[in-house]
Amino acid sequence: MYIKRCFLVIICICIVFTAGCNRNRTKDEKPEPTPGPVTKATATPSPIPSDIPSAGISEPDIYNEPQKPVFVPERERGYKQLPYKPVSYEKKIAPYSVKPDLSNIENLDQFGEFTEAQKEMLKNNLFVVTRSDQVQLFHIYEQNEYKKIPSFITVDSVLQVYHIFFDYSLRTLEAEMLLADLEVLTGSMLEKSIYLYNTVQNPDIKKAAMKNIAYFLVAQKALELDPPANVPEDAAKMAGSEYRKILEAPGFSESEIAGCDVDYSQFTVRGHYTRNHDLERFFRTMMWYGLVPFPLSNSEGNINGESIVRSLLITYSIFLPSEREEQDIDLWENIYDPTVFYVGKADDLTVYDYMDLLIKIYGEEPDPDSFAVSEKLREFYEQAKSLRSPGIQTAFLTVDSPSGKQFRFMGQRYIPDSEILQRLVNPPIRNMPSGLDIMAVLGSEEAYNQLINIEKIPDIWPGYPERFRQVKEKFDGLSQDIWQSNMYYGWLWTLKPLLCDLGEGYPSFMNKPAWKYKSLNTALASWAELRHDTILYGKQSGAECGGDWPPPVIKSYVEPNIEVYERLLWLTRYSKENLLQKGILPDRMHDKLTQFEDLLTFLINCSVKELRNEELTVDEYNTLLIYGGTLEWLTLSMAEGPILSETDRNMAVIADVHTVPGCYLEVGVGPASEIFVVVPIGGKLYLTRGAVFSYYEFVSGKRLTDEQWQQLFKEGAEPSQPIWTNEYTEGRKDEIPVPAEPFNSGC
Repeated sequence: MYIKRCFLVIICICIVFTAGCNRNRTKDEKPEPTPGPVTKATATPSPIPSDIPSAGISEPDIYNEPQKPVFVPERERGYKQLPYKPVSYEKKIAPYSVKPDLSNIENLDQFGEFTEAQKEMLKNNLFVVTRSDQVQLFHIYEQNEYKKIPSFITVDSVLQVYHIFFDYSLRTLEAEMLLADLEVLTGSMLEKSIYLYNTVQNPDIKKAAMKNIAYFLVAQKALELDPPANVPEDAAKMAGSEYRKILEAPGFSESEIAGCDVDYSQFTVRGHYTRNHDLERFFRTMMWYGLVPFPLSNSEGNINGESIVRSLLITYSIFLPSEREEQDIDLWENIYDPTVFYVGKADDLTVYDYMDLLIKIYGEEPDPDSFAVSEKLREFYEQAKSLRSPGIQTAFLTVDSPSGKQFRFMGQRYIPDSEILQRLVNPPIRNMPSGLDIMAVLGSEEAYNQLINIEKIPDIWPGYPERFRQVKEKFDGLSQDIWQSNMYYGWLWTLKPLLCDLGEGYPSFMNKPAWKYKSLNTALASWAELRHDTILYGKQSGAECGGDWPPPVIKSYVEPNIEVYERLLWLTRYSKENLLQKGILPDRMHDKLTQFEDLLTFLINCSVKELRNEELTVDEYNTLLIYGGTLEWLTLSMAEGPILSETDRNMAVIADVHTVPGCYLEVGVGPASEIFVVVPIGGKLYLTRGAVFSYYEFVSGKRLTDEQWQQLFKEGAEPSQPIWTNEYTEGRKDEIPVPAEPFNSGC
C-alpha cells in the first residue's frame, strides 16, 4: 500500500547524511606540479603585431625533461537511454457546471467567505487562483490537512520537487567535486602558460602567451588562490585590471585580455551561487571561462591572428602531460562531461575542435613557435570557418562583442530556449523577447494569441509571424531522441503537455479557456526555475509522523494531467540512472528520488481512476490528506546539507534570460498562490484547495539575485504579474476558518 510506504519513508527523516567527498580541497592548498617542457623552437616571422617585451623570468624548476603534447580523442559521452511507455487510459468524465449561487457545491461552507469577483470566477471557470504570502507550496497542503480541507494536487507541486532535486544535486556536484578539479586545472594551465612564455622565441607568440598568462591568472584570482611567484609583471597588471572589472560588474566594457567588449554584468553572482563562498568562487571562475571569447574573425570580418594563436596555445597546453596521474584534459572532462548531462554541450568551439585542426595543420608534434607562420595560420583560419557555428548568435548592440565562430575554454552551453529568444528578436525594432515566445513555439496557442493579438508584435515587426513560423517548424521537427538527450531538454519536454488542448472526457475545469492560461503560468514558472538553476551554464540570448490517528476521510483530487506526470517520472528515472552511472549522484538523494518516483506513479494511478469516474480508496484519500507532509519531506530531505541557506527556505527565485546592454529580461517565481477548484467526486461537486506557482516577467536595469528578489516581496515592491493571469486570478482569499476539531497527522 502506498500510504504504508510513505510512512516508512517519512520515518527515515531521522537518518543523518554523513557521506563526504574526498576530492575537496581548500583554497589554501597548492595545485600539484604541472608538466614538463616542450622543445624550444626557432622564431618564425608572423603577421601578428608584437608590442609586449619579455619579462625575463627564469624557467620553473619543475620542468626537467622536454615533453610533447599527448593528443587524446574526445571522451565519448554516452548516456543510458530509458524507454518511455505511456499508460493507456479512458476519459469518461461527463461535463458539469455550478449554479449561479454555487449552491450545488457540497462543502462550500468549509471555505469561509469569497468575494463576489471570486465567486464569479468559480461559477464561470470552475476554479479561481488567489495570491498568498506562503513561501512554499507545501505549506498550503499542510494547512489543508489541519483544517480538514480537500486538497487539489497540482502539477506545479511535483514540478517544484524536481526543481529542488535538479538545483541541489547540481550545486552539490559543483561544491564537492568540480571546484577541486577547477582549482587544480587552473593552477596547472597558469604554470604551463608561464612556461610557454619563457620557452617560445617568436615575439608574437610570446605576446600571445603573455595574454594567456593573464587569462588564467584572472581565473586564479577568481578562485582566490595564490599565483606563482614567477608571473610576469605585465600579465599581473592586466589580470589585476580585469579582475577589478569582474568584481565591479559594470556592464559592457573593453577587455584588454579578450581584445573585445565583455559584459561584466554577467559576473554578478546570482542563482544558487550566492549561497556560500565556495559557490561564489566557482561561479566567477566558470563564468570567466565560459564567457570570454577567442574569435576566429575580428570586428571587420578578417582573420584574428592573435586570438587564434592564443587558443592554439591553450589547446596545445591542455594536452601536455603532467606529473599528476590525472591529466589536465581529464580534469577538463571531469568538469565538462557531467554539466553536459545537466545542461548540454558547449555552444562554441572547444579544445577538441581545435585539437583536430591543430594536428591536421601543424602535425602531431607541433612547434608552438610555428603557430604564427602566415600560411599555416591562414590555412587554420580557412578550415576553422567550416566548423560548426554557434546556435545562439548573441546580437548585442555593441560592435566589439564577437558573435560568430569562436573558441572558449569552457564555453557556455547551447540551450534551445535561448535560441528561440534570440531568433524572435529583431533589434532595434524588437530588442526584448518574452517567455511567451518560448511557450508559443512549444505549442501554446494562448501564448501566441497574446503575442499577436494583445501585444500586437506584428505591428512593430511585420516579419515576426514568418520568423515565428520558421522557428516553430524547426522545433516541431525535433525527434524524441533530442528531447530526451539531457536533463535540460527533458525538463522542457516534460512541460509541453501543459500547452496542449486536452479534449473531452476531462473534468470540466480543464477545458475552460482560463485553465489554459493557468497551465501556461505553470509551464512558464517551471521554465523560470530551470533558467535559475542553470544561470551559470546556459548561454544567454543578447518528518516523522506522530499525530492523531486514524485520520478522517477527506476526499481530495489530483489534477489529472497524466502525460506531465509520466514525462516527469521518465525524467526523474533518467536523471537518477545516469547520475548514478557517472558516480555523481549524492547518496542522500538516491532513496529520495525513488520515493519521488513512487509518488508520481501514485498520482498517475489516481488520475487514471478519476478519468474513469472511479472513486479513490480510503488509503488513497489518506495519502492525499498528508500530501503536504510528503512534499515537505521530499523538499527538505533533498535540500539538506551544509549549503542550505535562509534564502533556500523561500521558493521565490529569479533569473535573467536575455540581455540588451543596460537592461535584462528577468523571469521569476514568487510566493505560492492558492487555487480553489470545483471537482466531481462520487457524482457530487466538491470544492478543493491546492497550491500553484506565481510567475513574473519584467525588464530590470540590473541582474537580480534571489535575495534581492525575495526582499521586494517583503517590502511589497514586487512587480505586477503578466496581465493575462487576470483570466484566472482574483485578489486574496480571506483566511479559511479552523474547524472545531482540526486534524494533525504529525507529518
